[in-house]
Amino acid sequence: MRSRIKGVGRYLPNRIVTSEEAEELAGFKKLGVRKGLCKMLTGCEERRYSDTNEYSSHIAAKAAIDVMKKAGVSSDEVDALIFCSVSQDFAEPATANVVMDLLNIKNAFGFDVKNACNAFLTGIDIADSLIKTGKADIVLVVSGEALSKWINFKFESKEELIRRAPVTLSIGDGGGAFIMEREEDDNKGIVKSIFRTYAEYWNNNVVWGGGVRFPRDSDKMYIPGTTKVIIDEQRNLGKNLLPILEREVGWNFQKDVDCYIPTQVAKWINKSMSNELSFPIEKIIQVVDKFGNVGASNIPIATYEAIMDGRLKTGSKTLMSGVGVGINIATIAVIL
Repeated sequence: MRSRIKGVGRYLPNRIVTSEEAEELAGFKKLGVRKGLCKMLTGCEERRYSDTNEYSSHIAAKAAIDVMKKAGVSSDEVDALIFCSVSQDFAEPATANVVMDLLNIKNAFGFDVKNACNAFLTGIDIADSLIKTGKADIVLVVSGEALSKWINFKFESKEELIRRAPVTLSIGDGGGAFIMEREEDDNKGIVKSIFRTYAEYWNNNVVWGGGVRFPRDSDKMYIPGTTKVIIDEQRNLGKNLLPILEREVGWNFQKDVDCYIPTQVAKWINKSMSNELSFPIEKIIQVVDKFGNVGASNIPIATYEAIMDGRLKTGSKTLMSGVGVGINIATIAVIL
């Protein structure tokens, strides 16, 4: 018995911000930085920003409504809801509670998962365990990122802007959701997952505010954008973790895998991984150009896009992989 992904949903805020607009907000001209740097370094052409009063819970709930309609699942049928995002509405209680209230989900349990950009993959893994152990039959895994509210557009120098802009200005908002359920057919569902933490890098790209170390410092509630270690680890993921998964599930990466869905940091990283793995670039699902880096929502949004354009269909063998600050890396083998 396995768990499987019954449905995939998505929500994107209405406001579209081009890379040119983001660079204007950051004061590129004032600091003497040439236009086009953000797009050149990340491949991001545009991203979505949420409205002032549109929060992580709203974004996640709208993605959940989308997947529940598509999967034909009512709020009464949901046994558990897992909210998996970098951003959240507040420190306490869990944002999952707000999402459940918005969806009118009763007689179920919910909680938040914090694991940086790997939160959604972690949520999938937990949902898989809940279903396999009989603690839930239907699990709603949701993500709602409002990361634009954590962008600091004030750069003190040209050097700081060049260092931080490729990451901070490629960030976007959006939500995704999976409905997961029990599956008796061994030719479908979650096949295997592997997670690793390299805790010695925990202090890279830390959002210092919001915790007890700096409880009242609003100037620390911003994403710093220093992510060289994360980029290095995403490239290493293809060399270190994927071969282990390939060996344990018995798949040949080049021949058997229909789609590879990675964290959306930059298009050049995906191209580099394609070369290192001898894997066709057209099979790597990329959405960073249209939606930017949407944190934990990258995986469900990219999955949704792949289904809509026909690259993912029933029976497709898929790898979902991610790197998050911490440093955490993860990969999951799935048959849709």
